[in-house]
Amino acid sequence: MILDILNTITLTQLNYFYTVVNSKSVHEAAKKLLITQPSLSVALKNLESELQLSLFDRSKRQLTLTATGKQFYQEVTALLNHTANLEDRIKLLQKGRQFIRLGVAPMMSSFIFPVIFNHFQKAHPDIEFEVYESGVLRLKQLLKEQKLDIAFLIKDESDAQSLDFTSLLETEYHLYVGPDDPLVNIAANRPNQMITLNDYKNIPMIFYKETSYIQAIITKYFQIYNVNPKIRLRTNQIHTITQLVRDSVAAAFMTDKIVTPSDGLIRINTDINFLITIGVATNRQTVITPAMNTFIQFFEENKEII
Repeated sequence: MILDILNTITLTQLNYFYTVVNSKSVHEAAKKLLITQPSLSVALKNLESELQLSLFDRSKRQLTLTATGKQFYQEVTALLNHTANLEDRIKLLQKGRQFIRLGVAPMMSSFIFPVIFNHFQKAHPDIEFEVYESGVLRLKQLLKEQKLDIAFLIKDESDAQSLDFTSLLETEYHLYVGPDDPLVNIAANRPNQMITLNDYKNIPMIFYKETSYIQAIITKYFQIYNVNPKIRLRTNQIHTITQLVRDSVAAAFMTDKIVTPSDGLIRINTDINFLITIGVATNRQTVITPAMNTFIQFFEENKEII
């Protein structure tokens, strides 16, 4: 029975369904798909008939999915993502190339990726990379959608069911300021006391973009104490953050791993220091290619170079 259904429905029908749901309109979907609206409506009804499932609630004026339709949409999304991934793989195989779609957060790309890439390419010059740079939260989502093969992520136990994680290193985040920032004098006058939120809640801050895992932690901290920080800028560009902090324009939470003595930044010990574990992650549903396996093994065997 199941095999009969799979032999009947096509990827085209699934793509029609997927596009209609995302467009929230048969009319808009038809324009995107370059077919007529009546043809698309017929295709959707044929799909429901072949599946013997009711996917849309047609009793309402606005197009809505049934509970079954919502579950089916999740399955179709995963299948179409996998199909697109397979098409890319086939094209690369036809060209005799090994290829990895790699996600890197800006903070990590400043101190992890250049070193790793340099050593890895010397050992495996036949493997190519397409690097996607974004915040950890966005990278995690792309990895779960199988739009990335591997991503540098921060370890989060809530991902244990869906992602495999290989730890690389641990690092702490601290508040950094420039030499002329008011917090420098405050900290100097209290050598044995930790600086608290009340001391820096009015200090101009640089925050990361909302796709940043670290920013989510920092934002939650301010929310707990019902404090609205003075945000001067939101950016994930590490060079920009470092320069503005050095000029005492604003303060920022930064990982100790990227701050060097030549940066001229001053670390302030506050009540929001936290430790993170950085590593490489893969989706458990993704088929691990030889190139991906080589990359992961390289990390496991060469952690000391980071």
